[in-house]
Amino acid sequence: MPLDCPIDRSHTYRPLQLSTLPDFTTFSSLLRVTREYQVLDTRRRLLELVCIAYPESFEGFTLSKCLGESAFGEPIPHPNRVLKLFVQQELTAALPVAYYMAIRGGLDSLMDMDPPQDVALPPEVLRSATRGLVMLREVELNETHNLILGVKNFHPCSASSCPSRSQTRSAVLEAQQKAFERTVSSLEFGTKILQVPNFYEDHVSDSEHASPSTCRGCVEKWESGHEELRRKAWEMLPHVFGLGLNP
Repeated sequence: MPLDCPIDRSHTYRPLQLSTLPDFTTFSSLLRVTREYQVLDTRRRLLELVCIAYPESFEGFTLSKCLGESAFGEPIPHPNRVLKLFVQQELTAALPVAYYMAIRGGLDSLMDMDPPQDVALPPEVLRSATRGLVMLREVELNETHNLILGVKNFHPCSASSCPSRSQTRSAVLEAQQKAFERTVSSLEFGTKILQVPNFYEDHVSDSEHASPSTCRGCVEKWESGHEELRRKAWEMLPHVFGLGLNP
Protein backbone atom coordinates (compact mmCIF):
# COMPACT_ATOMS: atom_id res chain seq x y z
CA MET A 1 0.00 0.00 0.00
CA PRO A 2 1.37 3.44 -0.84
CA LEU A 3 2.35 5.19 2.37
CA ASP A 4 0.64 8.39 1.27
CA CYS A 5 -2.47 6.46 0.25
CA PRO A 6 -3.33 9.04 -2.43
CA ILE A 7 -6.93 10.07 -2.90
CA ASP A 8 -8.66 8.88 -6.04
CA ARG A 9 -9.76 12.29 -7.28
CA SER A 10 -11.97 10.74 -9.97
CA HIS A 11 -14.22 9.45 -7.20
CA THR A 12 -16.64 11.76 -5.44
CA TYR A 13 -16.78 11.37 -1.70
CA ARG A 14 -19.44 12.88 0.51
CA PRO A 15 -17.94 16.18 1.73
CA LEU A 16 -16.59 16.17 5.27
CA GLN A 17 -16.84 19.23 7.49
CA LEU A 18 -13.68 20.45 9.18
CA SER A 19 -15.78 21.60 12.12
CA THR A 20 -16.52 17.96 12.91
CA LEU A 21 -12.88 16.81 12.94
CA PRO A 22 -11.91 14.87 16.07
CA ASP A 23 -9.25 16.09 18.43
CA PHE A 24 -5.70 15.64 17.18
CA THR A 25 -4.90 12.70 19.48
CA THR A 26 -7.83 10.73 18.08
CA PHE A 27 -7.05 11.77 14.53
CA SER A 28 -3.38 10.75 14.78
CA SER A 29 -4.34 7.38 16.30
CA LEU A 30 -6.74 6.70 13.45
CA LEU A 31 -4.11 7.67 10.89
CA ARG A 32 -1.55 5.29 12.38
CA VAL A 33 -4.00 2.40 12.72
CA THR A 34 -5.30 2.70 9.17
CA ARG A 35 -1.74 2.61 7.87
CA GLU A 36 -0.66 -0.34 10.00
CA TYR A 37 -3.72 -2.45 9.15
CA GLN A 38 -4.20 -1.10 5.63
CA VAL A 39 -7.72 0.18 6.15
CA LEU A 40 -7.59 1.97 2.84
CA ASP A 41 -11.03 3.50 2.55
CA THR A 42 -10.93 5.04 6.03
CA ARG A 43 -7.39 6.27 5.47
CA ARG A 44 -8.42 7.98 2.23
CA ARG A 45 -11.24 9.67 4.08
CA LEU A 46 -8.79 10.95 6.69
CA LEU A 47 -6.44 12.21 4.00
CA GLU A 48 -9.28 14.13 2.39
CA LEU A 49 -9.36 16.21 5.53
CA VAL A 50 -5.59 16.59 5.51
CA CYS A 51 -5.79 17.93 1.95
CA ILE A 52 -8.30 20.59 3.03
CA ALA A 53 -6.26 21.86 5.97
CA TYR A 54 -2.85 21.35 4.29
CA PRO A 55 -3.59 22.02 0.59
CA GLU A 56 -1.31 21.16 -2.29
CA SER A 57 -2.02 24.31 -4.34
CA PHE A 58 -1.49 28.01 -3.76
CA GLU A 59 -5.13 28.65 -4.62
CA GLY A 60 -6.23 26.06 -2.06
CA PHE A 61 -4.05 27.71 0.57
CA THR A 62 -5.32 31.22 -0.10
CA LEU A 63 -8.98 30.22 -0.27
CA SER A 64 -9.06 27.87 2.70
CA LYS A 65 -10.83 29.24 5.77
CA CYS A 66 -9.37 26.65 8.11
CA LEU A 67 -5.67 25.92 7.74
CA GLY A 68 -3.25 23.78 9.65
CA GLU A 69 -3.73 22.88 13.29
CA SER A 70 -6.83 25.11 13.53
CA ALA A 71 -8.72 22.44 11.56
CA PHE A 72 -8.62 20.01 14.47
CA GLY A 73 -10.99 19.86 17.40
CA GLU A 74 -10.10 21.14 20.83
CA PRO A 75 -7.52 21.26 22.18
CA ILE A 76 -5.76 22.78 19.18
CA PRO A 77 -2.46 20.89 18.76
CA HIS A 78 0.93 22.55 18.67
CA PRO A 79 2.03 22.75 14.99
CA ASN A 80 5.15 20.74 15.86
CA ARG A 81 2.96 17.77 16.81
CA VAL A 82 1.22 17.86 13.44
CA LEU A 83 4.51 18.16 11.57
CA LYS A 84 5.98 15.17 13.45
CA LEU A 85 2.95 13.05 12.63
CA PHE A 86 3.02 13.92 8.94
CA VAL A 87 6.76 13.16 8.73
CA GLN A 88 6.24 9.82 10.47
CA GLN A 89 3.31 8.95 8.22
CA GLU A 90 5.17 10.17 5.12
CA LEU A 91 2.35 12.44 4.00
CA THR A 92 4.56 14.07 1.41
CA ALA A 93 1.95 16.30 -0.21
CA ALA A 94 1.02 17.90 3.12
CA LEU A 95 4.56 18.49 4.40
CA PRO A 96 5.27 21.89 2.76
CA VAL A 97 2.31 23.51 4.51
CA ALA A 98 2.93 21.56 7.74
CA TYR A 99 6.48 22.91 7.86
CA TYR A 100 5.31 26.43 7.09
CA MET A 101 2.67 26.35 9.83
CA ALA A 102 5.34 25.20 12.29
CA ILE A 103 7.81 28.01 11.50
CA ARG A 104 5.37 30.93 11.63
CA GLY A 105 5.94 31.41 15.37
CA GLY A 106 9.72 31.51 15.01
CA LEU A 107 12.51 29.64 16.79
CA ASP A 108 10.94 29.79 20.25
CA SER A 109 7.93 27.87 18.95
CA LEU A 110 10.02 25.43 16.92
CA MET A 111 12.23 24.59 19.88
CA ASP A 112 9.45 24.42 22.46
CA MET A 113 10.39 21.54 24.77
CA ASP A 114 7.38 21.42 27.10
CA PRO A 115 6.44 18.62 27.16
CA PRO A 116 9.26 17.11 25.03
CA GLN A 117 7.39 13.96 24.08
CA ASP A 118 4.62 16.02 22.48
CA VAL A 119 6.32 19.06 21.00
CA ALA A 120 10.06 18.50 20.57
CA LEU A 121 10.97 17.90 16.93
CA PRO A 122 13.47 15.23 15.85
CA PRO A 123 16.87 16.81 15.10
CA GLU A 124 16.65 16.32 11.33
CA VAL A 125 13.15 17.82 11.18
CA LEU A 126 14.21 20.76 13.36
CA ARG A 127 17.19 21.41 11.07
CA SER A 128 14.98 21.43 7.99
CA ALA A 129 12.43 23.71 9.65
CA THR A 130 15.07 26.15 10.90
CA ARG A 131 16.76 26.27 7.52
CA GLY A 132 13.43 27.01 5.84
CA LEU A 133 12.60 29.72 8.36
CA VAL A 134 15.89 31.51 7.79
CA MET A 135 15.56 31.34 4.00
CA LEU A 136 11.94 32.48 3.90
CA ARG A 137 12.53 35.25 6.42
CA GLU A 138 15.41 36.60 4.33
CA VAL A 139 13.28 36.62 1.20
CA GLU A 140 10.41 38.21 3.11
CA LEU A 141 12.54 41.04 4.48
CA ASN A 142 14.48 41.78 1.30
CA GLU A 143 11.66 41.64 -1.19
CA THR A 144 9.15 43.49 0.98
CA HIS A 145 11.75 46.20 1.54
CA ASN A 146 12.32 46.50 -2.21
CA LEU A 147 8.59 46.49 -2.87
CA ILE A 148 7.74 49.33 -0.47
CA LEU A 149 10.90 51.43 -0.21
CA GLY A 150 12.43 50.73 -3.61
CA VAL A 151 15.55 48.88 -4.67
CA LYS A 152 17.96 51.83 -4.88
CA ASN A 153 16.66 55.34 -5.15
CA PHE A 154 13.63 57.12 -3.76
CA HIS A 155 10.87 57.58 -6.34
CA PRO A 156 7.67 59.46 -5.44
CA CYS A 157 4.35 58.16 -6.64
CA SER A 158 3.51 59.12 -10.22
CA ALA A 159 -0.11 60.00 -9.38
CA SER A 160 -0.54 63.77 -9.23
CA SER A 161 -3.05 63.46 -6.37
CA CYS A 162 -0.74 61.38 -4.15
CA PRO A 163 0.21 63.25 -0.94
CA SER A 164 3.78 61.99 -1.32
CA ARG A 165 4.38 64.44 -4.17
CA SER A 166 3.89 67.45 -1.91
CA GLN A 167 5.67 66.14 1.17
CA THR A 168 9.30 65.95 2.16
CA ARG A 169 11.26 62.85 1.35
CA SER A 170 11.73 62.08 5.04
CA ALA A 171 7.97 62.16 5.71
CA VAL A 172 7.26 59.80 2.84
CA LEU A 173 10.05 57.44 3.85
CA GLU A 174 8.72 57.39 7.40
CA ALA A 175 5.28 56.36 6.14
CA GLN A 176 6.81 53.68 3.93
CA GLN A 177 8.93 52.39 6.80
CA LYS A 178 5.82 52.02 8.96
CA ALA A 179 4.12 50.05 6.19
CA PHE A 180 7.19 47.84 5.88
CA GLU A 181 7.38 47.18 9.61
CA ARG A 182 3.69 46.35 9.82
CA THR A 183 4.03 43.90 6.95
CA VAL A 184 7.13 41.97 8.01
CA SER A 185 6.90 42.15 11.80
CA SER A 186 6.17 38.78 13.35
CA LEU A 187 6.13 37.28 16.82
CA GLU A 188 9.56 35.98 17.87
CA PHE A 189 11.00 36.57 14.40
CA GLY A 190 8.77 34.06 12.66
CA THR A 191 7.33 34.69 9.23
CA LYS A 192 4.11 35.96 7.67
CA ILE A 193 5.29 35.63 4.09
CA LEU A 194 2.18 33.73 2.93
CA GLN A 195 -0.22 35.97 4.84
CA VAL A 196 -2.11 38.70 2.99
CA PRO A 197 -0.83 41.93 4.57
CA ASN A 198 -2.77 44.98 5.66
CA PHE A 199 -0.41 47.74 4.65
CA TYR A 200 -2.43 50.40 6.41
CA GLU A 201 -4.80 49.76 9.26
CA ASP A 202 -6.35 53.17 8.74
CA HIS A 203 -7.23 52.47 5.10
CA VAL A 204 -10.56 54.19 4.46
CA SER A 205 -12.60 52.66 1.64
CA ASP A 206 -14.22 55.92 0.51
CA SER A 207 -11.00 57.94 0.40
CA GLU A 208 -8.44 58.12 -2.38
CA HIS A 209 -5.70 58.37 0.23
CA ALA A 210 -4.63 55.28 2.14
CA SER A 211 -2.60 57.32 4.64
CA PRO A 212 -1.39 60.93 5.06
CA SER A 213 1.61 60.14 2.85
CA THR A 214 0.32 57.66 0.27
CA CYS A 215 -2.58 57.18 -2.08
CA ARG A 216 -4.69 54.17 -2.96
CA GLY A 217 -2.53 53.59 -6.03
CA CYS A 218 0.56 53.18 -3.82
CA VAL A 219 -1.12 50.54 -1.71
CA GLU A 220 -2.59 48.71 -4.72
CA LYS A 221 0.91 48.51 -6.20
CA TRP A 222 2.24 47.05 -2.95
CA GLU A 223 -0.65 44.60 -2.71
CA SER A 224 -0.07 43.38 -6.27
CA GLY A 225 3.64 43.00 -5.65
CA HIS A 226 3.08 41.13 -2.41
CA GLU A 227 0.77 38.65 -4.15
CA GLU A 228 3.63 37.85 -6.51
CA LEU A 229 5.90 37.43 -3.49
CA ARG A 230 3.44 35.00 -1.87
CA ARG A 231 3.32 32.91 -5.04
CA LYS A 232 7.11 32.87 -5.21
CA ALA A 233 7.33 31.82 -1.57
CA TRP A 234 4.78 29.06 -2.10
CA GLU A 235 6.84 27.61 -4.93
CA MET A 236 9.93 27.73 -2.71
CA LEU A 237 8.44 25.70 0.16
CA PRO A 238 9.52 22.19 -0.92
CA HIS A 239 13.04 23.42 -1.66
CA VAL A 240 13.67 25.43 1.51
CA PHE A 241 12.53 22.55 3.71
CA GLY A 242 14.68 20.03 1.84
CA LEU A 243 11.80 17.84 0.73
CA GLY A 244 13.53 16.66 -2.43
CA LEU A 245 11.04 18.33 -4.74
CA ASN A 246 11.58 21.04 -7.31
CA PRO A 247 11.09 24.55 -5.92
